[in-house]
Amino acid sequence: MSTIIRQDRRQAEKLLLDTGSFYQLQLDYQQLLKNNKELMDGIHYAQLIQQGILPQERHLKRLFDDYFVLFKPQNIIGGDLYWVGQKGKLKIFAVADCTGHGVSGALLSVLALSFLNYVILGKEFNEIHEVLEELDKKWIETFHQGVEYGFDNDWMEIGICSFHTETRELQFAGAFNKLTCIQGTEITNFYGNRYPIGGWQLEKTRTFINHSLVLPEKSMVYMGSDGFKDQFSFPGGKRFGTKRLTQLIGEVSHLPAAHQKQLIEAAFESWRGGEVQTDDVCLMGIRL
Repeated sequence: MSTIIRQDRRQAEKLLLDTGSFYQLQLDYQQLLKNNKELMDGIHYAQLIQQGILPQERHLKRLFDDYFVLFKPQNIIGGDLYWVGQKGKLKIFAVADCTGHGVSGALLSVLALSFLNYVILGKEFNEIHEVLEELDKKWIETFHQGVEYGFDNDWMEIGICSFHTETRELQFAGAFNKLTCIQGTEITNFYGNRYPIGGWQLEKTRTFINHSLVLPEKSMVYMGSDGFKDQFSFPGGKRFGTKRLTQLIGEVSHLPAAHQKQLIEAAFESWRGGEVQTDDVCLMGIRL
């Protein structure tokens, strides 16, 4: 009789232990759901903030008659950004890609936008490459304290243009970025310097090449981050690539910019298929 009682007691204790473990698992799961919801709510709110500080549709319409911006962060928010503004007779526009994705990239993009506002609107310059040189100084100054902790590797890749409304002179400078210009059926690429804004630097100061040309009317110009060309396909796992992207925009450049955007985005999604988005994507096209 005592043996049966001991067995029943052990079974009861095991059942109680199993029930307690299951209850604790439920509590842990509920806490995980709560934490995830708070995190996602914060990221979605950050998305509203990031969208609010990027140029709005009214800003673009005030400056350009025909344009598009394809902006697709990898993880709701990201490190890509675009900027437009006017200073006197110059219409200025830029596309940039900051280190990282998600929250860290988005924070750097906010910093980059504030620097662009400060340098372009608050300082005088004769050529657009001077803006990048000033940005580089500000960026290095901001992250110099990282050296104390063994890192100083935050950087930004950027292409920036100024367009004179009377002379039709277009100036371009880039840090690991390029400008694609299409005049009729002729496609010309202008390449920036092969180093970014910030990051590890051997030079005490960096200078940037200034490209200049006079644009015929109705020319299309394009700048973007590397997210589009670096996207992997599904199936196959191939990169979209620079050559394929240049061919794509060449084929659609004669169309209104809004239609171009539809076709370019459709090509991106078709290429991506079931593959996850590889990187943040930003591509700007403007008819000048």
